[in-house]
Amino acid sequence: MSVHILFKSQFDLFIYMNMRKPMKRFSAKVFSAALLASAGLFAGSASAGETRTYVVSWFHISPAVGSDKADCPQGFNPNAEENFKYWLKQMGKTPAEIEKAMDDFPNSVYADATNRGRIDGKPVNVYANPTSIPDPNIKTVKSDKALGFNLDGNEKTGGFIDVDTGEKGVDNQMFRALGCIVSERGQRHGGFESRPGYPAIQWDHNRVFTPAWLIEVSDIDDMQNDSDVGIAIVQATRPVVKDANGEPQRDITFEIDNNPRTKNITRAAIKNGVLQSTKDVDNFYMVIAKYGIIPFIGLEKAKYRFTFAEDGSLKGIVGGYQDWLDLYGGFGRGGAGVEVNISLDMPGIYYALRKMADALPDPKTGQNTRISAAYWIEAVPAFIAKPQNTAQAEK
Repeated sequence: MSVHILFKSQFDLFIYMNMRKPMKRFSAKVFSAALLASAGLFAGSASAGETRTYVVSWFHISPAVGSDKADCPQGFNPNAEENFKYWLKQMGKTPAEIEKAMDDFPNSVYADATNRGRIDGKPVNVYANPTSIPDPNIKTVKSDKALGFNLDGNEKTGGFIDVDTGEKGVDNQMFRALGCIVSERGQRHGGFESRPGYPAIQWDHNRVFTPAWLIEVSDIDDMQNDSDVGIAIVQATRPVVKDANGEPQRDITFEIDNNPRTKNITRAAIKNGVLQSTKDVDNFYMVIAKYGIIPFIGLEKAKYRFTFAEDGSLKGIVGGYQDWLDLYGGFGRGGAGVEVNISLDMPGIYYALRKMADALPDPKTGQNTRISAAYWIEAVPAFIAKPQNTAQAEK
């Protein structure tokens, strides 16, 4: 078996995740110009129509839209206890040793789980070196239904049909790789959407630490059909305020962070009440957690699609190409604790993402470095106060 040493330790993996943040840099001059046109945030505005503003209340990988059996005909991936029993058996533990270890599960298995990798016969940290064990071939999505976009414009690739738009060739290989992991699987059925447990806990925990994200839709002349509107997803200077139900309080005023790297601005159109971007965001960037598995989302050639709900909220999908190694690194740096709490097989995730990556091949190895992805996003009405100084010099 060919083994590629990715990181010497989990600490190296942690440093990698916190330093490796691909983001296009903007000059103060360009950014200032982008903020001066119209009452909103947008350059090239054709009119100064209505503006609607929101604060993001939820963000996670796109939910399942088919039945469990259609998506995962072989069933879901095992839970943590089943995983650890299997790994201990693979490591040569006797039935008696496994039974004893499971009596004190999970405390008794952290070290074994962490060092179950082997390089030259020696134990290594499997999270920093996922190829130090063979591919466990985790269960992945087999259906042809998903939410997302035909990112490459080719109906013969991707393999999904979007259930909302009927678009063929939808590229969402991240969902295919992770959609049979119960803890990552939200479910949309009818008009109701259920959030996956652990990600919802992580998202809620981070709301008091992480600056909120805001959405502004501007230049709206007609809420049903408008060929040119502006849309921005931008970071605020402070976190949300929670209401009595633990959700972001509606109609709170936020100020926009002046940092240009936290602004994702483009143009869109509204057709039959559905807003969809008409120009890609080259480098979509969003910090979603200060403490948690996936700290930030970086997407290339990002697209948006949103619907306006009767209660004033906004729901939709953000899709694009994501660095799959960044995505794995978010999981991997959590180590055995994450495998226990979320019932993951970390090397299995690494191999699945690597196999299903579908864009930007490395010129030397031919391995695709990006994976198509779609994220589920919800937002509630809010007010946005524009900062007085719209330009911030680069340092």
